[in-house]
Amino acid sequence: MIRKFRAPSASLYGTILLAFLIQTGLAFGEADNCSSAVKTVKMESTQATASFFANEGNKPGSIRYESGAILDKADNGLASAEKPEGLCPAGCALPEKPVIVFRAVPQKFLTDYSDYNMCQKLLEQTEKAPFEYNKDFGSMSEIESWFSDFSRGKGTDGQNMYEKCSGQCSPQYEFFIVNANGKFALDADVVCGHARDKDNNMYDISYSYKWQCQAQ
Repeated sequence: MIRKFRAPSASLYGTILLAFLIQTGLAFGEADNCSSAVKTVKMESTQATASFFANEGNKPGSIRYESGAILDKADNGLASAEKPEGLCPAGCALPEKPVIVFRAVPQKFLTDYSDYNMCQKLLEQTEKAPFEYNKDFGSMSEIESWFSDFSRGKGTDGQNMYEKCSGQCSPQYEFFIVNANGKFALDADVVCGHARDKDNNMYDISYSYKWQCQAQ
């Protein structure tokens, strides 16, 4: 699912993303012909365990470790990311850097459990309107630290997310990250879905680059 950023005011997030939205024609209905030209290029994927002990210890193979590694790779690859050819119509061009799209989703889900109906209802609701957390950070490592706490229900945002995605329901994460001269704006979306199968207990983790044309 590719979603557009929102641009709240009075924050670094708002400043960076408002500029980004204007440039890409997502704000104020400008340059629709340009902004409708989008290509998302999947770059790399891996899998990681949701094991409590592995994540508390930041062990290789844990969500905490592997998500940090893949986010670092996504950020470090921005400068050399290859722009797709022939994407933009006349009068439009690609920005210098793409948006990073990070995803972490359970591999397997339960189909028969006590909270099934509640989680199905939350799934239907959040597929249409995900829980959204708009943040700004000074570095990618700050995003990684925030996600480590967030995904484990720690900190204000993590506690809030698990209060909304409660019971046996499991979160599915999709992040949109803009790097603007070393300042990072994050639009973190959470779909609250069915309980993950803890006998499997694995997540698929990936990053992509989203290219979107803008008016010249």
